Amino acid sequence: MSSQGLEFSVPDASSESLLRLVASFGSCHKPIDVTVANGINTVEFTDASGEKLQGLTTACTAIAMACPSAAELLGTTPGQQAKIVEWLTFSITELSPLLDDKLAKINDWLVSRTFLAGNHITLADLVVYGTVAPAATAFPKAQHGHFCNLLRWYDYIHSVADTGSLFPEAVFDKPKFIPPPPPVAAPKEKNAAGADAGKGKSKEKAEAVTAVVAEDAAVPDGGASKKDKKKDKKAAAAPATNSSADGAAAAAAGPKVDMLDIRIGHITKIGPHPNADSLYLEEIDLGEAEGPRQVVSGLRKFVPEEKMKDRKVVVVCNLKPAKMRDVMSYGMVLCASNDDHTEVDPINPPEGAAIGERVTFEGYGAEPEAVINPKKKIFEKIAPDLVTDAGGVCTYKGVQFMTSAGPVTASMPGAHIA
Repeated sequence: MSSQGLEFSVPDASSESLLRLVASFGSCHKPIDVTVANGINTVEFTDASGEKLQGLTTACTAIAMACPSAAELLGTTPGQQAKIVEWLTFSITELSPLLDDKLAKINDWLVSRTFLAGNHITLADLVVYGTVAPAATAFPKAQHGHFCNLLRWYDYIHSVADTGSLFPEAVFDKPKFIPPPPPVAAPKEKNAAGADAGKGKSKEKAEAVTAVVAEDAAVPDGGASKKDKKKDKKAAAAPATNSSADGAAAAAAGPKVDMLDIRIGHITKIGPHPNADSLYLEEIDLGEAEGPRQVVSGLRKFVPEEKMKDRKVVVVCNLKPAKMRDVMSYGMVLCASNDDHTEVDPINPPEGAAIGERVTFEGYGAEPEAVINPKKKIFEKIAPDLVTDAGGVCTYKGVQFMTSAGPVTASMPGAHIA
């Protein structure tokens, strides 16, 4: 090996492209000299000590170690390092030839992940990307749905890491992500304008609370004032307008999942509920300026506290806040459960999903309700259609729970979600 750079002999152009990809993405500070040589069947090179070495992944690792971003490429934790080595070994032992059942393993692994190991591009992504390129770029259209996660990942690595197009682009129909519009504040009643003016920030803060809690724990409505009841009666007796007719038509169509404000959250603090052995008291960051929300979850008998700490979860944010054993809860963590409710586990956002991001459903784009009225039993009517499919992907009437980083998944296939 030259003291001025790294010299490699490779058996084919594909091996050369992969070595150059690692050097380019890692901004290797040593020149890379790669020669395609006849009569060899693997990469050959000499390390700094003069020892002759062989192997494509060994060569890629040597280049990664010479990069300023070596730690990120090779793993920053023992667990991530082990996973990277596992995928490098897989690329050698399982991906020659490129068979569908082996590619399916990659596709299944990526159902709820953006990267193969950890939360950023590593050497595992680069090596497997280069190895599967001949298959990923030649799938017939009929197989695009079967390998959709692999194709999504391949396309991302190609656009972010392979800016020089050392490997070909995968051509397939990409789903369009249409971000939901920002929530629109409900107009205030004219006859309440004077009263609202004196309440100031306290009322605005109260209206901003769109958290969630299980409907069976909702606050009873017996505390409504006589004035409110009179207003309700007058409203019911008033002649129907066009807007009320539209509302009646919408109600007749039945509740739909886009009425729910479902967002990605991160548990920042968790402990036992002070008054109930079966409940957790959590603080969940939903990306709101007011800070984390207090949420009560009935998971203490099902999930150990250590598995809940620092976990990303999916939260319904617009059910009416309610007391659960004398403690207010401002959110409901969505969980998968089996038929007899003996196994319960929170559903899992994909790696890369942003805190506070709204979960979307293709074909359902209406703005969520500001606060779901518990009297209308909207969540209870939607819940029977919230299930996981055979692959563990969370769905509503067959439509995936989708984020910008991919679908939401669960540890239990064929489960109920609530």
